[in-house]
Amino acid sequence: MMKTVYKIKKMHEDPSDISSVELWKSVEQLIIKDYKWMENDYKPEVIIKALYSKNYFYLNYLVYEEKVTVSYTQINDPVFKDSCVEFFINLFPVETQAYFNIEFNAIGVIKMGYGIKRKRTYLTEADLSSIKIITSIKEPMKGSHGSDSWSLICAIPIHLFEKFSGRIFLEEDAIGNFYKCGDETEYRHYGMWSEVINSSPDFHLPEYFGTIRFSK
Repeated sequence: MMKTVYKIKKMHEDPSDISSVELWKSVEQLIIKDYKWMENDYKPEVIIKALYSKNYFYLNYLVYEEKVTVSYTQINDPVFKDSCVEFFINLFPVETQAYFNIEFNAIGVIKMGYGIKRKRTYLTEADLSSIKIITSIKEPMKGSHGSDSWSLICAIPIHLFEKFSGRIFLEEDAIGNFYKCGDETEYRHYGMWSEVINSSPDFHLPEYFGTIRFSK
């Protein structure tokens, strides 16, 4: 199977406004449109763009989903049960099998862990307080939110990755995957950027991660 590759452009200055249209206008995008395991034909398209600097990873999600479910409001709640987007990444695949899972529901509640498959350490509220998150949906809800899409933009400090991995980020090739899911939404769904081949839903299969390439 051919490896999926996404190249992330480096910025030499951190933006003052991470939601600026100009900032993201020319950034290379990837699309989640491959959905598996469910037979309900629910396949919301997700457009994702990423940037990085010496200080942050920046992620921009545009999710074409007219109805959402947002029930969870506390850090490290099971946000994957809500309308959710996820990013899994191993920044040091030559040195370790451990990777980060970063999961957001539609109002930006985050769950973030580090480890090998499901043997994970979860970051605390104090750790995660340095992450900047902007969302178009602000409150828990279930149903139509008044638009055909919702958005989430975030800036994740690189020092968090370095602290929990015990390694210095040197901008070498990483491996990872981008996902869209909702275990307890109106239509249960599991979408991915790099195809996962498994008989049942499971995103914790790093053998199917794609390549994340940092353009220096």
